[in-house]
Amino acid sequence: MSVQKSTPEYIGQRLVSAREALGLTIRGAAKKLGFNNYQTLSDIEKGKRNINAHELVSMAKLYGRTLDYFLGQETAPDPVPLWRKPAETKEAETKGIQREFLEFLEQYSNLERLLKLKRRWKDIQTGHDREDFLQDGFALAHKLAAWIHGQLDLGTRPACNLLQVLENNLRFKILHLPLAGVSGACIVDNALGVGILINEHDAPWRRNFDLAHELFHVITWDVFSREEIGEGTKKTPPEQYADAFAASLLLPEDHLNEALEEVTTDGVIRLVDVVELAKDFGVSSEVVLWRLMGINVLKRSQVQKILSDPDFRDMDKKLREGLYQENPPTRFPGRFISLACRCLMEGRISRGLFAQYVHIHRAEIDKFLLTEGFVEQNYEKIASA
Repeated sequence: MSVQKSTPEYIGQRLVSAREALGLTIRGAAKKLGFNNYQTLSDIEKGKRNINAHELVSMAKLYGRTLDYFLGQETAPDPVPLWRKPAETKEAETKGIQREFLEFLEQYSNLERLLKLKRRWKDIQTGHDREDFLQDGFALAHKLAAWIHGQLDLGTRPACNLLQVLENNLRFKILHLPLAGVSGACIVDNALGVGILINEHDAPWRRNFDLAHELFHVITWDVFSREEIGEGTKKTPPEQYADAFAASLLLPEDHLNEALEEVTTDGVIRLVDVVELAKDFGVSSEVVLWRLMGINVLKRSQVQKILSDPDFRDMDKKLREGLYQENPPTRFPGRFISLACRCLMEGRISRGLFAQYVHIHRAEIDKFLLTEGFVEQNYEKIASA
């Protein structure tokens, strides 16, 4: 039997769906909402007690939903990201992160819609299919990396440019969060566009590699099934292709060979040269070693021996100490902040919604706008575009 929209019973059903999507128990949600007794929330969810406006706003904020979601607007089921996470990660942890990620994508998409901005991510989706990868997946991954490098004009050190190019040229929505037990995620959705989630706690070179890894999954979104890819707990063939793609994209063969010639002495590669190459290209030393094997500079046995050497790992760590906190990621992309400021200045969103989007108090809005360079005089009309 259908339930009439906007009735206590309908709102209660929506509240249950929103809470369960976050992986919250009714007791946990009631505590976060400040109810003295979880029974109060239980009665609201069952439609036995009316909910007031303040309570509904608080719940919408906690659950990462719009008020329309609870009041009857037709909404599609939440799309499910492609996750990379250890086997021991709890489902409740993933659900909470997923809703936060999707809320960010929903807000970002709304800003783009209000400003009538087109998306460009379909430009780089491959025309290859699963059969192409079955023939020689690694060779095709390297070929795709070379093609993407040229298409995006990533230069000699792709890791330095990849994030900005994906955000500003292809309009990917990239969010950094402090993830516990989750390596990252990505999603391709017609309504939300492309979203990539990166662990802000990871070292810069790990974040670079993860971004390139997720880019492969975006490019091949319709090629492999979720069952084939897995959730990052095993190195399935598609996960191995993604790693090969990332290494090839971030370490283009020609540029890597040129850099190798510059750091080596008399054509002899030293352990310190490997670390210097890794620092130069913004990747890990392990990725450099396997890439050198891939272009036939080193043998597998050499790479395995180096990686198992504790002295090498210690040297690598010491030479990188100053880089761990270099260029820490901001929570929100600069483009997201810019679009939110534009929408506010042009009267497309309210101050309350703006504060919600950028996670600040309403009293901080004017100072925030000034810091970002958005002031009234900059919006003075000078000509018709």
